[in-house]
Amino acid sequence: MLNREFFILNAKNLNLFILASFLFAGDPISIDGLFSDWDQVPIAYSDEEGDALSADFSTLKISYDNEFIFIYFDFYYGEFLMQDWNEFHLYIDSDNNDSTGSYVNGIGAELEWNFGSRSGFAFLEDNQIEIYQNDLSLRIAPTITSSQFEIAICRNSFPLTNYGSQIVNNFRIFIAELDLDGDFIPEESGGILFSIGDELVPQVEPILIEKFNENDIRLVSYNTWNEGILDPDRQDHFKRILQALDPDVILLQEHSDWDQVDNVIQSWFPNVTWNTSWTYGDLVVLSRFPIINDAFMNSERTMVVLLHTENELGKNLLVFNSHLSCCDNNEDRQKQVDQFVAEWRDWRVNGLGPFEIDYGTPFVHVGDFNFVGYRQQVETIRIGDIEDEVQYGNDFLPDWDSTAIIDPFLRHTGIRMGYTWRKDASSFNPGKLDYVFYSDATIDTGKHYILNTLCMDGSTLNDYGLQLNDTQEASDHLPLIFDISVDGNLDLKEKHISLKQSMLDHSYPNPFNAKIQITLSLLSFSTFELSIIDLKGAKINTLHKGKKSNGIYQFAWDGRDGKGNHVVSGIYFILFQTEHNTESQKIILLK
Repeated sequence: MLNREFFILNAKNLNLFILASFLFAGDPISIDGLFSDWDQVPIAYSDEEGDALSADFSTLKISYDNEFIFIYFDFYYGEFLMQDWNEFHLYIDSDNNDSTGSYVNGIGAELEWNFGSRSGFAFLEDNQIEIYQNDLSLRIAPTITSSQFEIAICRNSFPLTNYGSQIVNNFRIFIAELDLDGDFIPEESGGILFSIGDELVPQVEPILIEKFNENDIRLVSYNTWNEGILDPDRQDHFKRILQALDPDVILLQEHSDWDQVDNVIQSWFPNVTWNTSWTYGDLVVLSRFPIINDAFMNSERTMVVLLHTENELGKNLLVFNSHLSCCDNNEDRQKQVDQFVAEWRDWRVNGLGPFEIDYGTPFVHVGDFNFVGYRQQVETIRIGDIEDEVQYGNDFLPDWDSTAIIDPFLRHTGIRMGYTWRKDASSFNPGKLDYVFYSDATIDTGKHYILNTLCMDGSTLNDYGLQLNDTQEASDHLPLIFDISVDGNLDLKEKHISLKQSMLDHSYPNPFNAKIQITLSLLSFSTFELSIIDLKGAKINTLHKGKKSNGIYQFAWDGRDGKGNHVVSGIYFILFQTEHNTESQKIILLK
């Protein structure tokens, strides 16, 4: 907790100017780490670039729906982890009265939240009360390092309502990095004033549990937390969940007694013959389809099965199941994903895998990846960007058409959230630890979502034989559901497996503020030009002009023209040109 004197000494422009941003319309924001839904939200504050030595704040946006206050902020450069390794503090003056709460930089804060320590204080009725993430129903995305973040705080939490005695209408926000020469939003004293209007934000359309097409192949990935299916106190919850989902393939993490799990699940589906792979570590796969082969990957904590799905898909299905190292073991996780990509490269290119697979075999990679640190780990899996190339060799675009694999957004069944892990007693707020990656060169998706019974109404729960607390009581992880579309897909999209000579991968982040990363893959030696053009086709900047050998290359554009001047916000295009090929990609610059 900081006192008034700190800010008097350290604020850069304490002129008692009260910055107001009256924004009355709420927005249907999804806490998913994708940010495109913030495009329509006005900027509440733009900070000056270059006024901080470490974290340099760029923009702040504020919105709300019927349940949450939403806060978005980003940085001009660098990536940060919001749940650790930082000194970012959020202050909210919930009654818009600087004489109540804790006086900080011109506001009377009822709430102070320290992101790095995952704790905070409520200042109510002259009392200082320590609070934790569950007291706020705090939601943050992404769970990994990033240059932009979105925050959700419950409007009815007791630090904001003073134990329910007030309704949050007009409030002020102040954000500071409490490091030497740390940055503030806003720089001026008085915070950002925001007013909540009377309009109700439309509720999200619920996701129904059943498949789009009964012939689709349903995969369910589920960390059952400490042998959960064998726990008598939790079995009924798992039984109702799995029976309602009616999966074709079940991929479990944190289970080691495969034969016992097999017996239990068989009893829940008496009319189904389940084929069970040998468990590797704490990984189990159960399948309605025959298991042709299974193996433990040398990259630790990943197993793979080949399922006989020729009758359904036209080819067999390859499924990877992972449970990577937990928590602060960033080095171990990076080693595991580096080695996995290297193994998959050698398997796909040279046939040096644990068993034979056909060219164009469709594949899905699921599991509890524990991505809670550096973004690089996600990018290694998604685009094959190996960090330790000395040890594990060259980068490798993992899909059959030499493109990235897809990380689809899985939303909760009844709310605009994308977290997969939640433990209210933990200091860590709910986060995305579990993923589904898939080959879009060979697979069309059906329905995909995260089952969360807590956000389903009573009628829907009853229809599916579920109870309100099923997912909450079964495990600290939520089940991920991913359907592979079979309808009209028997040829496995063979037409998509012709190798391209070049490719612009999905640039990140997009929209962007400070910098956008552009990934380009070349399958052969090429002479090309990579440039930025505006809507009129005028060239803004040239990022590369010349020759490069085959490989994966990354370029960055910081929103400047060829003379080093910042360009205005708006729509631009990345233009990739060779003698025989032209590709473009739309990007959005936000200031």
